[in-house]
Amino acid sequence: MRILLINPYQTYYRVKLEGQPMFDEPLGLGYLASYLINHDYEVRILDTLAIENVNVEQDGDYFNYGMKKKDIKRAIKAYNPDIVGITSMYTLHSKAVHDIAKIVKEVKNILVVVGGSHASILPSWILSDKNIDLVVIGEGEETFLDIVKHLEKGRSMTKIPGTAIRKKGKVKINKPRPFIKDIDSIPLPARHLLPMNLYLNDWYRQRMAMKPPRANMITSRGCLFNCVFCSIHSVWQHSWRGRSPESVVDEIEILVKKYGAKEIAFQDDNVSLNRNRMESICDLIIERKLNIRWCTPNGIAIWTLDKKLIDKMKKSGCYKLTFGIETGCLETQKFVRKTQINLKKAKKIIKYCNKKGMWTHSAFIIGFPYETLEQIRETINYAISTDLDMVTFWIATPYPGTDLYNVCKKENLLPTGNMLEWMAAVDKAACNTKHLTAEKIQELRN
Repeated sequence: MRILLINPYQTYYRVKLEGQPMFDEPLGLGYLASYLINHDYEVRILDTLAIENVNVEQDGDYFNYGMKKKDIKRAIKAYNPDIVGITSMYTLHSKAVHDIAKIVKEVKNILVVVGGSHASILPSWILSDKNIDLVVIGEGEETFLDIVKHLEKGRSMTKIPGTAIRKKGKVKINKPRPFIKDIDSIPLPARHLLPMNLYLNDWYRQRMAMKPPRANMITSRGCLFNCVFCSIHSVWQHSWRGRSPESVVDEIEILVKKYGAKEIAFQDDNVSLNRNRMESICDLIIERKLNIRWCTPNGIAIWTLDKKLIDKMKKSGCYKLTFGIETGCLETQKFVRKTQINLKKAKKIIKYCNKKGMWTHSAFIIGFPYETLEQIRETINYAISTDLDMVTFWIATPYPGTDLYNVCKKENLLPTGNMLEWMAAVDKAACNTKHLTAEKIQELRN
Protein backbone atom coordinates (compact mmCIF):
# COMPACT_ATOMS: atom_id res chain seq x y z
CA MET A 1 0.00 0.00 0.00
CA ARG A 2 1.63 3.20 -1.21
CA ILE A 3 0.57 6.48 0.37
CA LEU A 4 1.41 9.91 -1.04
CA LEU A 5 0.86 13.01 1.12
CA ILE A 6 0.84 16.34 -0.71
CA ASN A 7 1.37 19.89 0.55
CA PRO A 8 -0.21 22.22 -2.06
CA TYR A 9 1.42 25.23 -3.65
CA GLN A 10 0.10 28.69 -2.77
CA THR A 11 -2.42 30.66 -4.83
CA TYR A 12 -2.88 34.42 -4.73
CA TYR A 13 -5.91 36.12 -6.27
CA ARG A 14 -4.86 39.07 -8.46
CA VAL A 15 -1.67 39.47 -6.42
CA LYS A 16 1.72 38.85 -7.97
CA LEU A 17 4.54 38.62 -5.47
CA GLU A 18 8.00 39.96 -6.17
CA GLY A 19 9.65 36.73 -5.09
CA GLN A 20 8.98 33.27 -3.65
CA PRO A 21 6.55 33.15 -0.70
CA MET A 22 7.95 31.87 2.57
CA PHE A 23 7.45 28.15 3.05
CA ASP A 24 7.62 26.07 6.23
CA GLU A 25 7.89 22.39 6.93
CA PRO A 26 4.39 20.84 6.65
CA LEU A 27 4.61 19.40 10.15
CA GLY A 28 1.02 18.10 10.09
CA LEU A 29 1.91 15.85 7.14
CA GLY A 30 5.15 14.94 8.89
CA TYR A 31 3.23 13.69 11.93
CA LEU A 32 0.75 11.82 9.74
CA ALA A 33 3.56 10.19 7.78
CA SER A 34 5.43 9.04 10.90
CA TYR A 35 2.20 7.62 12.35
CA LEU A 36 1.55 5.61 9.18
CA ILE A 37 5.17 4.45 8.96
CA ASN A 38 4.86 3.29 12.57
CA HIS A 39 2.03 1.05 11.35
CA ASP A 40 4.22 -0.43 8.58
CA TYR A 41 2.95 1.55 5.58
CA GLU A 42 5.06 3.00 2.77
CA VAL A 43 4.73 6.80 2.68
CA ARG A 44 6.11 9.70 0.69
CA ILE A 45 5.57 13.44 1.11
CA LEU A 46 5.45 15.76 -1.90
CA ASP A 47 5.80 19.38 -0.82
CA THR A 48 4.85 21.31 -3.95
CA LEU A 49 5.64 24.61 -2.26
CA ALA A 50 9.26 23.83 -1.35
CA ILE A 51 11.29 24.39 -4.50
CA GLU A 52 14.74 25.89 -5.00
CA ASN A 53 13.88 28.52 -7.59
CA VAL A 54 10.87 30.79 -7.74
CA ASN A 55 8.18 29.47 -10.07
CA VAL A 56 5.02 31.41 -10.90
CA GLU A 57 2.20 30.07 -13.05
CA GLN A 58 -0.66 32.37 -13.95
CA ASP A 59 -4.04 30.66 -13.95
CA GLY A 60 -6.66 33.23 -14.93
CA ASP A 61 -6.85 35.76 -12.07
CA TYR A 62 -4.72 33.54 -9.84
CA PHE A 63 -0.96 33.33 -9.47
CA ASN A 64 0.35 29.93 -8.38
CA TYR A 65 3.66 29.74 -6.48
CA GLY A 66 5.35 26.38 -6.25
CA MET A 67 5.88 23.30 -8.36
CA LYS A 68 4.56 23.31 -11.93
CA LYS A 69 1.43 21.24 -12.51
CA LYS A 70 3.17 19.07 -15.10
CA ASP A 71 5.91 18.25 -12.58
CA ILE A 72 3.32 17.36 -9.94
CA LYS A 73 1.65 14.98 -12.39
CA ARG A 74 5.02 13.45 -13.25
CA ALA A 75 5.82 12.87 -9.55
CA ILE A 76 2.45 11.21 -8.92
CA LYS A 77 2.85 8.93 -11.96
CA ALA A 78 6.37 7.95 -10.90
CA TYR A 79 5.34 6.95 -7.37
CA ASN A 80 2.03 5.35 -8.43
CA PRO A 81 0.26 5.63 -5.04
CA ASP A 82 -2.82 3.74 -3.91
CA ILE A 83 -4.10 6.69 -1.90
CA VAL A 84 -3.32 10.42 -1.92
CA GLY A 85 -3.78 12.72 1.06
CA ILE A 86 -3.82 16.49 0.46
CA THR A 87 -3.62 19.00 3.28
CA SER A 88 -5.91 22.01 3.11
CA MET A 89 -4.79 24.15 6.01
CA TYR A 90 -5.13 27.68 4.75
CA THR A 91 -7.31 29.79 2.52
CA LEU A 92 -4.28 30.44 0.31
CA HIS A 93 -4.10 26.73 -0.50
CA SER A 94 -7.78 26.09 -1.14
CA LYS A 95 -7.79 26.49 -4.92
CA ALA A 96 -4.56 24.53 -5.22
CA VAL A 97 -6.16 21.60 -3.36
CA HIS A 98 -8.79 21.24 -6.08
CA ASP A 99 -6.19 21.67 -8.83
CA ILE A 100 -4.07 18.86 -7.36
CA ALA A 101 -7.06 16.56 -6.82
CA LYS A 102 -7.88 16.98 -10.51
CA ILE A 103 -4.28 16.16 -11.48
CA VAL A 104 -4.39 13.00 -9.33
CA LYS A 105 -7.56 11.77 -11.04
CA GLU A 106 -6.04 12.51 -14.45
CA VAL A 107 -3.24 10.07 -13.58
CA LYS A 108 -5.69 7.34 -12.57
CA ASN A 109 -8.65 6.74 -10.27
CA ILE A 110 -6.70 7.00 -7.01
CA LEU A 111 -8.54 7.58 -3.73
CA VAL A 112 -8.16 11.28 -2.83
CA VAL A 113 -8.50 12.33 0.82
CA VAL A 114 -8.34 15.97 1.97
CA GLY A 115 -7.74 17.07 5.57
CA GLY A 116 -6.62 20.11 7.57
CA SER A 117 -8.41 23.08 9.09
CA HIS A 118 -9.93 24.44 5.85
CA ALA A 119 -11.31 21.00 4.96
CA SER A 120 -12.56 20.42 8.53
CA ILE A 121 -14.50 23.68 8.45
CA LEU A 122 -15.99 23.29 4.95
CA PRO A 123 -16.30 19.55 4.25
CA SER A 124 -19.42 19.91 2.08
CA TRP A 125 -17.77 22.57 -0.06
CA ILE A 126 -14.64 20.43 -0.46
CA LEU A 127 -16.76 17.40 -1.43
CA SER A 128 -18.66 19.39 -4.06
CA ASP A 129 -15.52 18.63 -6.09
CA LYS A 130 -16.04 15.15 -7.55
CA ASN A 131 -12.27 14.64 -7.69
CA ILE A 132 -12.20 14.46 -3.87
CA ASP A 133 -13.50 11.27 -2.28
CA LEU A 134 -13.20 11.82 1.47
CA VAL A 135 -12.57 14.60 3.98
CA VAL A 136 -10.85 14.08 7.31
CA ILE A 137 -12.40 16.32 9.97
CA GLY A 138 -10.21 17.29 12.91
CA GLU A 139 -7.16 15.34 14.07
CA GLY A 140 -5.84 13.22 11.23
CA GLU A 141 -3.58 10.41 12.40
CA GLU A 142 -6.07 7.77 13.59
CA THR A 143 -8.70 8.67 11.00
CA PHE A 144 -6.34 8.49 8.03
CA LEU A 145 -4.94 5.17 9.27
CA ASP A 146 -8.52 3.87 9.51
CA ILE A 147 -9.17 4.96 5.89
CA VAL A 148 -6.01 3.19 4.70
CA LYS A 149 -7.03 -0.04 6.48
CA HIS A 150 -10.53 0.13 4.97
CA LEU A 151 -9.05 0.62 1.49
CA GLU A 152 -6.59 -2.22 2.01
CA LYS A 153 -9.37 -4.63 3.01
CA GLY A 154 -11.90 -3.37 0.46
CA ARG A 155 -14.38 -2.26 3.11
CA SER A 156 -17.06 0.42 2.73
CA MET A 157 -15.85 3.83 3.92
CA THR A 158 -19.25 5.43 4.50
CA LYS A 159 -19.17 5.17 8.32
CA ILE A 160 -15.57 5.95 9.29
CA PRO A 161 -15.58 8.26 12.35
CA GLY A 162 -14.00 11.66 11.78
CA THR A 163 -14.78 11.78 8.05
CA ALA A 164 -17.19 13.27 5.55
CA ILE A 165 -18.09 11.41 2.36
CA ARG A 166 -20.53 11.63 -0.56
CA LYS A 167 -23.29 9.05 -0.39
CA LYS A 168 -26.07 8.88 -3.01
CA GLY A 169 -25.22 12.41 -4.18
CA LYS A 170 -25.32 13.95 -0.70
CA VAL A 171 -22.56 14.73 1.77
CA LYS A 172 -22.62 12.52 4.86
CA ILE A 173 -20.72 13.79 7.91
CA ASN A 174 -19.90 10.92 10.26
CA LYS A 175 -19.61 11.08 14.03
CA PRO A 176 -16.47 12.81 15.32
CA ARG A 177 -13.45 10.80 16.38
CA PRO A 178 -12.11 11.35 19.91
CA PHE A 179 -8.74 13.08 20.13
CA ILE A 180 -5.56 11.16 20.94
CA LYS A 181 -5.20 11.75 24.68
CA ASP A 182 -1.44 11.32 24.95
CA ILE A 183 0.17 13.22 22.09
CA ASP A 184 3.59 12.03 23.27
CA SER A 185 2.49 8.68 21.81
CA ILE A 186 2.54 10.17 18.29
CA PRO A 187 6.00 9.72 16.72
CA LEU A 188 7.96 12.87 15.87
CA PRO A 189 7.40 14.26 12.35
CA ALA A 190 8.99 12.25 9.53
CA ARG A 191 11.42 15.00 8.57
CA HIS A 192 13.54 12.49 6.64
CA LEU A 193 10.76 12.57 4.01
CA LEU A 194 11.02 16.35 3.66
CA PRO A 195 13.61 18.49 1.83
CA MET A 196 14.92 19.90 5.13
CA ASN A 197 17.83 21.63 3.38
CA LEU A 198 15.35 23.86 1.54
CA TYR A 199 13.51 24.94 4.69
CA LEU A 200 16.72 25.53 6.61
CA ASN A 201 18.18 27.57 3.76
CA ASP A 202 15.07 29.47 2.68
CA TRP A 203 16.38 33.03 2.48
CA TYR A 204 13.03 34.69 3.18
CA ARG A 205 12.47 32.76 6.40
CA GLN A 206 16.04 32.66 7.61
CA ARG A 207 16.51 36.42 7.27
CA MET A 208 13.99 36.78 10.10
CA ALA A 209 16.05 34.52 12.37
CA MET A 210 18.51 35.84 14.92
CA LYS A 211 20.66 32.73 14.71
CA PRO A 212 19.95 30.79 11.48
CA PRO A 213 19.26 28.15 10.43
CA ARG A 214 15.85 28.14 12.08
CA ALA A 215 13.61 25.07 12.30
CA ASN A 216 9.93 24.84 13.25
CA MET A 217 8.22 22.60 15.76
CA ILE A 218 4.89 22.21 17.57
CA THR A 219 4.73 21.36 21.27
CA SER A 220 0.95 21.36 21.81
CA ARG A 221 -2.39 21.09 20.03
CA GLY A 222 -5.37 23.37 20.39
CA CYS A 223 -6.41 26.38 22.47
CA LEU A 224 -8.96 26.76 25.27
CA PHE A 225 -10.06 30.24 24.24
CA ASN A 226 -12.72 31.38 21.81
CA CYS A 227 -11.57 34.45 19.88
CA VAL A 228 -14.29 35.64 17.52
CA PHE A 229 -11.99 35.75 14.47
CA CYS A 230 -10.35 32.33 14.99
CA SER A 231 -11.40 29.00 13.50
CA ILE A 232 -9.18 26.74 15.60
CA HIS A 233 -12.11 25.44 17.65
CA SER A 234 -13.61 24.03 14.44
CA VAL A 235 -10.66 21.61 14.34
CA TRP A 236 -9.53 21.12 17.93
CA GLN A 237 -12.79 22.10 19.67
CA HIS A 238 -12.07 23.91 22.97
CA SER A 239 -9.26 21.62 24.02
CA TRP A 240 -5.54 21.91 24.66
CA ARG A 241 -3.03 19.07 24.91
CA GLY A 242 0.63 19.63 25.56
CA ARG A 243 3.55 17.32 24.95
CA SER A 244 5.78 16.56 27.92
CA PRO A 245 8.80 18.85 28.42
CA GLU A 246 11.09 15.84 27.86
CA SER A 247 9.50 15.05 24.49
CA VAL A 248 9.74 18.70 23.43
CA VAL A 249 13.39 19.09 24.33
CA ASP A 250 14.28 15.68 22.83
CA GLU A 251 12.96 17.00 19.51
CA ILE A 252 14.92 20.24 19.88
CA GLU A 253 18.05 18.16 20.46
CA ILE A 254 17.40 16.17 17.27
CA LEU A 255 16.92 19.37 15.27
CA VAL A 256 20.18 20.76 16.64
CA LYS A 257 22.33 17.63 16.30
CA LYS A 258 20.89 16.02 13.16
CA TYR A 259 19.84 19.03 11.11
CA GLY A 260 22.15 21.73 12.41
CA ALA A 261 19.38 24.03 13.65
CA LYS A 262 20.54 26.90 15.84
CA GLU A 263 17.14 28.49 16.33
CA ILE A 264 13.66 27.07 16.99
CA ALA A 265 10.32 28.67 16.13
CA PHE A 266 7.50 27.30 18.28
CA GLN A 267 4.44 27.31 16.00
CA ASP A 268 1.88 26.41 18.66
CA ASP A 269 -1.43 28.21 18.94
CA ASN A 270 -0.89 28.59 22.69
CA VAL A 271 2.57 27.38 23.71
CA SER A 272 2.58 28.83 27.26
CA LEU A 273 -0.96 27.90 28.35
CA ASN A 274 0.49 25.53 30.98
CA ARG A 275 2.99 27.80 32.74
CA ASN A 276 4.66 24.97 34.71
CA ARG A 277 5.23 23.01 31.51
CA MET A 278 6.76 26.08 29.84
CA GLU A 279 9.10 26.58 32.81
CA SER A 280 10.15 22.92 32.66
CA ILE A 281 10.89 23.18 28.91
CA CYS A 282 13.12 26.20 29.64
CA ASP A 283 14.84 24.36 32.50
CA LEU A 284 15.63 21.35 30.29
CA ILE A 285 17.00 23.51 27.46
CA ILE A 286 19.33 25.16 29.99
CA GLU A 287 20.23 21.86 31.67
CA ARG A 288 21.17 20.17 28.38
CA LYS A 289 23.22 23.21 27.30
CA LEU A 290 21.63 23.30 23.85
CA ASN A 291 22.72 26.90 23.22
CA ILE A 292 19.81 27.74 20.95
CA ARG A 293 17.73 30.83 20.27
CA TRP A 294 13.98 30.52 20.08
CA CYS A 295 10.87 32.60 19.30
CA THR A 296 7.08 32.38 19.09
CA PRO A 297 6.03 33.69 15.64
CA ASN A 298 2.53 32.24 15.95
CA GLY A 299 1.94 34.24 19.11
CA ILE A 300 2.12 33.74 22.86
CA ALA A 301 -0.60 34.53 25.41
CA ILE A 302 0.70 37.64 27.17
CA TRP A 303 -1.53 37.00 30.21
CA THR A 304 0.33 33.73 30.94
CA LEU A 305 3.64 35.56 31.44
CA ASP A 306 5.21 36.91 34.61
CA LYS A 307 8.73 38.04 35.53
CA LYS A 308 9.82 34.59 36.74
CA LEU A 309 8.78 32.86 33.50
CA ILE A 310 10.21 35.64 31.31
CA ASP A 311 13.56 35.33 33.12
CA LYS A 312 13.67 31.58 32.44
CA MET A 313 12.62 32.04 28.84
CA LYS A 314 15.39 34.56 28.30
CA LYS A 315 17.99 32.35 29.97
CA SER A 316 16.96 29.37 27.79
CA GLY A 317 17.44 31.34 24.57
CA CYS A 318 14.18 33.19 23.88
CA TYR A 319 14.96 36.41 22.05
CA LYS A 320 11.63 37.43 20.50
CA LEU A 321 8.00 37.20 21.62
CA THR A 322 5.00 37.82 19.39
CA PHE A 323 1.84 38.70 21.30
CA GLY A 324 -1.76 38.57 20.12
CA ILE A 325 -3.12 41.65 21.90
CA GLU A 326 -5.45 42.28 18.91
CA THR A 327 -7.07 45.50 20.17
CA GLY A 328 -6.42 48.44 22.46
CA CYS A 329 -10.12 49.27 22.88
CA LEU A 330 -12.03 47.75 25.81
CA GLU A 331 -15.33 47.64 23.89
CA THR A 332 -13.72 45.84 20.94
CA GLN A 333 -11.95 43.55 23.39
CA LYS A 334 -15.34 42.34 24.65
CA PHE A 335 -16.49 41.60 21.10
CA VAL A 336 -13.23 39.81 20.27
CA ARG A 337 -13.49 37.85 23.58
CA LYS A 338 -10.04 38.74 24.83
CA THR A 339 -10.94 40.34 28.14
CA GLN A 340 -8.36 38.11 29.86
CA ILE A 341 -5.78 40.65 28.60
CA ASN A 342 -5.30 43.51 31.02
CA LEU A 343 -4.09 46.28 28.71
CA LYS A 344 -2.23 48.13 31.46
CA LYS A 345 -0.48 44.96 32.66
CA ALA A 346 0.33 44.06 29.05
CA LYS A 347 2.33 47.29 28.75
CA LYS A 348 4.32 46.35 31.88
CA ILE A 349 5.05 42.86 30.51
CA ILE A 350 6.25 44.36 27.22
CA LYS A 351 8.47 46.84 29.08
CA TYR A 352 9.97 44.04 31.20
CA CYS A 353 10.67 41.86 28.12
CA ASN A 354 12.44 44.80 26.51
CA LYS A 355 14.43 45.39 29.71
CA LYS A 356 15.61 41.75 29.50
CA GLY A 357 16.81 42.36 25.94
CA MET A 358 13.98 40.52 24.16
CA TRP A 359 12.37 41.82 20.98
CA THR A 360 8.62 42.35 21.23
CA HIS A 361 6.00 42.30 18.51
CA SER A 362 2.23 42.25 18.57
CA ALA A 363 -0.54 41.84 16.05
CA PHE A 364 -3.60 44.09 16.10
CA ILE A 365 -6.82 43.68 14.11
CA ILE A 366 -9.11 46.46 12.90
CA GLY A 367 -12.40 46.48 11.02
CA PHE A 368 -14.68 44.39 13.25
CA PRO A 369 -18.40 44.67 12.39
CA TYR A 370 -19.41 47.10 15.14
CA GLU A 371 -16.12 48.98 15.44
CA THR A 372 -16.26 52.75 15.02
CA LEU A 373 -13.58 55.04 13.65
CA GLU A 374 -12.88 56.28 17.19
CA GLN A 375 -12.43 52.72 18.47
CA ILE A 376 -10.00 51.88 15.68
CA ARG A 377 -8.02 55.02 16.50
CA GLU A 378 -8.01 53.90 20.14
CA THR A 379 -6.34 50.65 19.08
CA ILE A 380 -3.79 52.49 16.92
CA ASN A 381 -3.00 54.91 19.76
CA TYR A 382 -2.64 52.05 22.25
CA ALA A 383 -0.18 50.26 19.96
CA ILE A 384 1.86 53.46 19.62
CA SER A 385 1.83 54.01 23.42
CA THR A 386 3.46 50.64 24.18
CA ASP A 387 7.16 49.83 24.05
CA LEU A 388 6.63 47.21 21.34
CA ASP A 389 9.52 46.99 18.88
CA MET A 390 7.15 46.13 16.06
CA VAL A 391 3.41 46.11 15.44
CA THR A 392 1.41 44.52 12.63
CA PHE A 393 -2.10 45.60 11.72
CA TRP A 394 -4.43 43.09 10.08
CA ILE A 395 -7.96 43.57 8.80
CA ALA A 396 -10.74 41.45 10.30
CA THR A 397 -11.81 38.89 7.70
CA PRO A 398 -14.90 36.70 8.25
CA TYR A 399 -13.46 33.30 7.43
CA PRO A 400 -15.88 30.35 7.49
CA GLY A 401 -15.68 28.42 10.75
CA THR A 402 -15.32 31.60 12.81
CA ASP A 403 -17.98 33.32 14.90
CA LEU A 404 -17.00 36.49 13.06
CA TYR A 405 -18.35 34.88 9.88
CA ASN A 406 -21.66 34.15 11.63
CA VAL A 407 -21.95 37.74 12.91
CA CYS A 408 -21.23 39.19 9.47
CA LYS A 409 -23.75 36.82 7.89
CA LYS A 410 -26.41 37.87 10.42
CA GLU A 411 -25.69 41.56 9.79
CA ASN A 412 -25.61 41.12 5.97
CA LEU A 413 -21.97 42.22 5.89
CA LEU A 414 -20.48 39.22 4.10
CA PRO A 415 -18.72 40.07 0.83
CA THR A 416 -20.55 39.18 -2.36
CA GLY A 417 -19.06 37.11 -5.15
CA ASN A 418 -16.80 34.08 -5.16
CA MET A 419 -15.75 33.21 -1.62
CA LEU A 420 -12.43 31.81 -2.81
CA GLU A 421 -11.60 35.12 -4.42
CA TRP A 422 -12.19 37.42 -1.46
CA MET A 423 -10.61 34.97 0.97
CA ALA A 424 -7.47 34.70 -1.16
CA ALA A 425 -7.04 38.46 -1.57
CA VAL A 426 -4.49 38.91 1.21
CA ASP A 427 -4.07 42.29 2.93
CA LYS A 428 -7.35 43.56 1.47
CA ALA A 429 -10.46 44.68 3.36
CA ALA A 430 -13.09 42.12 2.40
CA CYS A 431 -16.24 43.83 3.65
CA ASN A 432 -17.90 46.92 5.05
CA THR A 433 -18.73 47.23 8.74
CA LYS A 434 -21.79 48.81 10.36
CA HIS A 435 -19.94 52.15 10.48
CA LEU A 436 -17.14 52.09 7.87
CA THR A 437 -16.62 51.12 4.27
CA ALA A 438 -14.05 48.52 3.25
CA GLU A 439 -12.15 51.30 1.47
CA LYS A 440 -11.91 53.38 4.66
CA ILE A 441 -10.70 50.39 6.67
CA GLN A 442 -8.08 49.68 4.01
CA GLU A 443 -6.97 53.32 4.17
CA LEU A 444 -6.64 53.17 7.98
CA ARG A 445 -4.64 49.96 7.79
CA ASN A 446 -2.29 51.30 5.13
